[in-house]
Amino acid sequence: MIVDDHAHLFLYKDVDEKIKENIERNVKYIIENSIDVDSMNIVIEESKKYGIIYYALGLYPEEIVNMNDNDIEKILEFIEENKDKKFLAIGEVGLDFSNVDEDKIKKQKIYFEKFLELADRLKKPVIIHSRKAEKEVLEILTSYNNKRVLHSFWKPSLVDKAIEINCYLSIPTIVYRDYGFQKIVENVPLEFILTETDSPYLDPIEKGKIVNNSWKIVYSLEKISEIKDIDKKELEEIIFNNFIKVYNINNDE
Repeated sequence: MIVDDHAHLFLYKDVDEKIKENIERNVKYIIENSIDVDSMNIVIEESKKYGIIYYALGLYPEEIVNMNDNDIEKILEFIEENKDKKFLAIGEVGLDFSNVDEDKIKKQKIYFEKFLELADRLKKPVIIHSRKAEKEVLEILTSYNNKRVLHSFWKPSLVDKAIEINCYLSIPTIVYRDYGFQKIVENVPLEFILTETDSPYLDPIEKGKIVNNSWKIVYSLEKISEIKDIDKKELEEIIFNNFIKVYNINNDE
């Protein structure tokens, strides 16, 4: 069974069709990660409509720098009060140092830590964005105890450090064609690997096209099984069990 712990299917206009494709192609669970206030409401509604959709609540770091503090605090309160069983994680949150100045970096760090504190209180895992800020993200995480999942973590030199502090690495479907992610997979123990799409982005076949969907994790499984020299079905079971463990899902539901 295929599991996708990082998707943004709400960006599609034909969500019904995308979900149908996934059900037909053996996708069991999809975690939709919110990126802003509007998408928080959408992922909650989609989880009610579609059995395979669960969700994570958070604010994209570049969204943080464009919001006022009062509005962000209200979002933190909203998340803390959410008791829905389909609410599985805090995400996507983190740091993004692309095209930001020192003041924006400071603000991102302040609220990344507030999301981590919230995750600790709620006993939820955190799905983490770390573009061009991988080192800083790992340094901050050493002060927290929550389960942490590094989304599309692209820094082979820091993989050992990430594993040392018990980070799971969510491998995107472009591992099928990206040598850097293939090198990362070489160095990540199987018990720390999860799978994601970041759909509709990062399609494994059609480079540059925004057409990805959760079932395309079959390409990830093919490449990871090749790298790890393991049967694809056995790999699929290991990753499925990792997913259940991290997100504390009752698979009998």
